[in-house]
Amino acid sequence: MLAVFDQTFPVSHSFLEHSEQTEGRQHLKLLLGHSETLLAELDGVVIGFITVDDVGYIPALYVGRTGIGVGSALLQATQDRHERFGLHVFAENVLALQFYKARGFSVVDEDTQIDSLGRRHHRFEMERANGSIAYR
Repeated sequence: MLAVFDQTFPVSHSFLEHSEQTEGRQHLKLLLGHSETLLAELDGVVIGFITVDDVGYIPALYVGRTGIGVGSALLQATQDRHERFGLHVFAENVLALQFYKARGFSVVDEDTQIDSLGRRHHRFEMERANGSIAYR
């Protein structure tokens, strides 16, 4: 999983400093011990993963092989276990925004994160409900 993170984070978060990747990797290691994690494998190699907490918040979804439905399959598998979903995504991460919107997520709030160089990055809170329950 960490190899997938190391491969994809610099691409999906190219607008952040390298030190942010190091912090993100450390945070991911903590998440893995406290969140449900589902893996996608191809020929015994992890090609994607998703972490979800008890209330359906998705702190991490990373896919190393795009265009073959891995991200959608991971979300679908998560959907089978949770009734509601929420996540945060940076505005600069255009591909992720498009991915989530195409799968029924809507922006419900916005904020600004400040990186290690003091630069501001616009971030969206998104949610999607299974049935009638919304994430909050």
